[in-house]
Amino acid sequence: MIEHFKKFDLGDKTLLPLSFSHLNEFAFQRDRWALKRIFEFEFPSSAAAERGKAVESGLNMWLNGIDKKEAIDKMFDEFHANCKLFDDPKTDEEEYNLIPLFEEGVKAFNEFGFKWNLLGYQKKVELDISGIPLIGYTDFHFEDKQTKEDFYIDLKTTKRKPTGLSMSHAMQQSIYHRGTNANQKLWYLIANKSGAKFESMSLTDYDSPMKVCEHIISVMGKYLESVNSKEDVKNSIIPNPDDWIWRDTAVLEARKEVWGY
Repeated sequence: MIEHFKKFDLGDKTLLPLSFSHLNEFAFQRDRWALKRIFEFEFPSSAAAERGKAVESGLNMWLNGIDKKEAIDKMFDEFHANCKLFDDPKTDEEEYNLIPLFEEGVKAFNEFGFKWNLLGYQKKVELDISGIPLIGYTDFHFEDKQTKEDFYIDLKTTKRKPTGLSMSHAMQQSIYHRGTNANQKLWYLIANKSGAKFESMSLTDYDSPMKVCEHIISVMGKYLESVNSKEDVKNSIIPNPDDWIWRDTAVLEARKEVWGY
């Protein structure tokens, strides 16, 4: 099956190794997947994405002993530097969320972290699923001081309280579990008008979401077997004009360039 994934290789451009976002986009936003992976469009980040990365980075600095004020200052510097690369009307709103989210993260780590040793951050994970290579990057790697069990915390920042563990996040957790052979925890830092809140979730069944991942890879292989050119891809996918992804001007313009509408 892997030969179908290599069909569109050209120079440094390749579909492999896959990533969680690659699987997720192919399964649930195939038009955006095609624009990025086949037609080679590169889209700018967003203030929301940079908010999450900056908060994680700030907390990592603080966990590694950097003074809290310095960690906050560097968090803001990182956010501003990255947001200068694109124009997002929500930049000011997301900047406002940085400190509440950071403080809520500090509070959560202070409550639980005294029991743990920090082992690492942003570890590269490599694995195969159905013979197809994947890579990913974990967030925080800890060891329980008493039991010596190691585990990972995937930190998510959001403005909406999760109603439960989504299949998308469960798939990501199952991939990291297989790649590290360690338990995964999911922490949500939730920004709201009154500040921020914290919520923790854990996946107890890694097998079911992994079956979804395996199915997506199987379907992706069959799809790639059926197409041989960019023209084939264009003619086999119908973009949904009502999808929220087209709110991004760059993505909308790419859609019009490929499909003409």
